[in-house]
Amino acid sequence: MLMPRGMRWDATADVVVIGCGAAGAVAAMTAHDEGADVLILEKQPRESLCSNTSMSGAVFLCPSDPKSGFEYLKAVCRLDDGALWSDEEMIRVWSEHCAENKSWIESRGGSFLEKPHPAEYPDMPSHEGMIRYHLRGGGHGLVRLLSAQIKAKNIPVLYETAARKLLTNPSGRIVGVLAEDRSGDETRKVAIGASRGVILSCGGFEFNEVMKLNYLKVYPTYFTGSQANTGDGIRMALDVGADLWHMNCVSAWTVMRFPDFPVAFYLDFGPGTFLIRHGDAVKRCGYIFVDRGAARFTDENRLKSPSHGYYYELGFFDSRRLMHPRVPNYWVFDSRRMELGALPRRDAGPSGPSRLYEWSKDNSREIAKGWITTAKTVRDLGRALELSPDALQKTVSSYNSYCEKGADPDFGRSPSDLVPLDQPPYYAVKLWPGGANTQGGPRRNAKAEVLNPDGEPIPGLYSAGELGSIYGMLYPGAGNLGECVAFGRIAGQNAARRHPKRV
Repeated sequence: MLMPRGMRWDATADVVVIGCGAAGAVAAMTAHDEGADVLILEKQPRESLCSNTSMSGAVFLCPSDPKSGFEYLKAVCRLDDGALWSDEEMIRVWSEHCAENKSWIESRGGSFLEKPHPAEYPDMPSHEGMIRYHLRGGGHGLVRLLSAQIKAKNIPVLYETAARKLLTNPSGRIVGVLAEDRSGDETRKVAIGASRGVILSCGGFEFNEVMKLNYLKVYPTYFTGSQANTGDGIRMALDVGADLWHMNCVSAWTVMRFPDFPVAFYLDFGPGTFLIRHGDAVKRCGYIFVDRGAARFTDENRLKSPSHGYYYELGFFDSRRLMHPRVPNYWVFDSRRMELGALPRRDAGPSGPSRLYEWSKDNSREIAKGWITTAKTVRDLGRALELSPDALQKTVSSYNSYCEKGADPDFGRSPSDLVPLDQPPYYAVKLWPGGANTQGGPRRNAKAEVLNPDGEPIPGLYSAGELGSIYGMLYPGAGNLGECVAFGRIAGQNAARRHPKRV
């Protein structure tokens, strides 16, 4: 938006950062340390601020060295014909900065659990060097760490201030932001000048139904993160001529989502596939996923990581019946699982430390709500789910026979995970495509500059985090937080070093 003639600034800074999640906080800290005057705009209230970062499991993908990171992510980004979702220079810079993330976090007071996780795709080259580290304190711990840094550096944050338009001068350079200040009794428009640059770090479009319908591979898709992520950065970037990329890419698998609660829940499989720790003992429980025809359609064991590529299997479309047979799908289990506690994960999502929802320990409240379906027999469960009772009974009987034989000829599920469903009552939960976040947004280069469709930087505009993420169709688990820290540093550094213009 061309800045209207005669407009006066309500505030100015060298660098304006839009969004105060991990990417925005790191970008602001870096720009400040480079000597820039920084201002953060955050549309949520301070008291109820809930970012994707705060609802995450706080696991960081950290290459052991830049070479390993480059080879691994390049393989993850490559399609069969050799095309890459992201260009090699972007991947190289990502690997260099992500390899420094662990030491960067530790130098600012963070610490990680001693036992890291292996890479999500062990068949990819250099996977041995792709380590996933779990930050102590989880997503809330990371938010506390970064918030303390922001406060210590005296970086101002304007809460309840929603950025609406990027302002340009006649040459197309970004010179500021037009926002709505909702902190008072009445909403008022405010103009914020940025003499060096604006950094978009305002998340994806997980809660924008129109964008999800038009851009994602499956609809509906539901997410476990912040309801504030409504695609604001995409709209603003498009308005000033930005190109888009990775709009059909997500970090997702399958989730629980219910009509009377807006945020989706992660499924809890416990420590190890289908093993749930109960006190000091490990108890075994089994389950299956079935489609709308009451048939299994995959090796359920793949979700133990979880596998972020699983989302695409749910996108299968039957062009004759004009439907997605796996949307929704159903999590079917027996009393073994119910005896082991709450169904959702407690380390992330709305039932995690954010405590957006307090799930009952014995699942009784959720049964009463109708979120969990229960029946005395498998056939009765099928009727309650509006599935074919005979088809569901046949599927469960076949699965139980595989458990008895110790082999799954249909999908090759590991014998150690073949636990029968034979202890009534039986239960089921409706599942949907979904997960952590979207990846699409304005295309950026290795300097975190936002590009136009000709591949040229839009002067003064940068992005970081999941908004225009580097990741394509295959998301390497725990990659977005690593990217937030990596490209937050890149964006903050380059914006701060840009030659200032008088605004």
